[in-house]
Amino acid sequence: MKIKQALAGIAVAFALGAGAVAAEFGPAPADYEQAAVDYFGERLTDPRSARYDFTSEPYQVFADLRGYEGIPCWAVDVRVKARMPNGDLGGYVPYTVIFLDGEPIALEIDAVRMVRA
Repeated sequence: MKIKQALAGIAVAFALGAGAVAAEFGPAPADYEQAAVDYFGERLTDPRSARYDFTSEPYQVFADLRGYEGIPCWAVDVRVKARMPNGDLGGYVPYTVIFLDGEPIALEIDAVRMVRA
């Protein structure tokens, strides 16, 4: 009987721990596609001609950004095809957009380290 109680206690502890970790991330970003497009729009020479291919749904990551380590964030993978400086359309380039509190804050290339949760 004591073994069953101990196992039940361990299972409850894991469940509570998993709930605490999940709570750190907050809700997944709403309208993440439009938010990511707007985020790239601030960085591209001709954002109106860009094409976007979202290759993932939002997923949880821990990111190290500008002196902050292990920030619980959401990320989404997107491929972007944009106009190059010479006017030609380039090929699709893969990016990961990092979201905090529903807002895009960085690209994976801006992070020192990003680990999927």
